[in-house]
Amino acid sequence: MKKLYPLYLLLFACLTGLFGQNVNYKITYDNPDFVPYWNLNLSYLDVEVPFSSIDAINFNASLWGNFEPAEGMGVDYRIRRSYLTMAQLGYSDAPSFNNYEFGAYYRFASSTKVRPTPIVLDIDWDADGDAFNDEEVFQVKSISVNAKNRRDYLLRAGFYHLSSPITVDEVSDINDMDIFADNLGRASINGLYAGIGIRSFKNVFIDTDNFGDQFNSRGRLIYIDAIFAGTSLSDPYEVPSTLVFNEDAAKDAIGSLPIGIRIGMNTFQVEKKSRTGKKFGMSTNYEVGYRPYIGWYLSGGLGLTLVKWNR
Repeated sequence: MKKLYPLYLLLFACLTGLFGQNVNYKITYDNPDFVPYWNLNLSYLDVEVPFSSIDAINFNASLWGNFEPAEGMGVDYRIRRSYLTMAQLGYSDAPSFNNYEFGAYYRFASSTKVRPTPIVLDIDWDADGDAFNDEEVFQVKSISVNAKNRRDYLLRAGFYHLSSPITVDEVSDINDMDIFADNLGRASINGLYAGIGIRSFKNVFIDTDNFGDQFNSRGRLIYIDAIFAGTSLSDPYEVPSTLVFNEDAAKDAIGSLPIGIRIGMNTFQVEKKSRTGKKFGMSTNYEVGYRPYIGWYLSGGLGLTLVKWNR
């Protein structure tokens, strides 16, 4: 790994600027002040990693976005379902991972300010014709322009459902018995989430002398939510002829904080194809948090913005 450290430093340097090259440009369009009427994103690689259970690591596909029929008031949604969980590699008919969220938001404040805004001009792979330590090197050429940046401050709340495989190592009930018959259970969370969000928009296009038309057209949502939900535990491998699964004993053995919490960030493209020349755009989503009886987790996803409809 030590031999890779210089490479990481070089890549970081490549990502920080234009390496002194002068670029003449003209701002042709700068408009972040619009109503994001409908935004729809597809995450084709959504990975979730619970800290307490290897079997509950899952790979998902998801649809998420927002619908804002009235300026400042809208609906958030997210639908996730696993196409693979680690439990499915070791168990037959293992529980899948499902997550459904539908909520509303209200914009209580907003501001638009001119700020330095980076715009990527070009990406060169192995630009000098040489590799560095036998590794491919890429160079990102970018420029910073003064452009309008808009921020919306949101109140948000909605319905929250999640079900997931769950395993608990070295935890037993008061009779020193494993809490799940085959060491694998199912957790289902149903309730509400409520919190705040900061949504920002950058939507600037420039015409350059050497790199043609380039742009930075992106929306970003950062949110912090509390999750007020009840959790039910069940044993998918319970044998009816044996002792009946005791959910209360399982909860006592596992233990939990009374509420959940999460912090997340979504990014998505906002401008239409007639300006970007691209039908779709890149989207990402990241989240870290705690769920009752499931525990701490980290998730991230990469995907496409399918619909970018603004008014």
